[in-house]
Amino acid sequence: MPFNYHKRITVIPKLLHITVSSHGWSWSLGGRRAHVTRHSGGGRSASVRLPGGFSLRRDSRRHH
Repeated sequence: MPFNYHKRITVIPKLLHITVSSHGWSWSLGGRRAHVTRHSGGGRSASVRLPGGFSLRRDSRRHH
């Protein structure tokens, strides 16, 4: 059975969060409705929550 660890640290309430996990770290800027995330491996994502339970998410990777 795999075991994972993750801890979310609030830097600025409702605006900036850092997440540390067994897979790496990431930071998120924004609130629950819309935010941008940057991952330790260079990946980025942006997501927006829409009314009615829908959401949009766009992922991108850094090219070397």
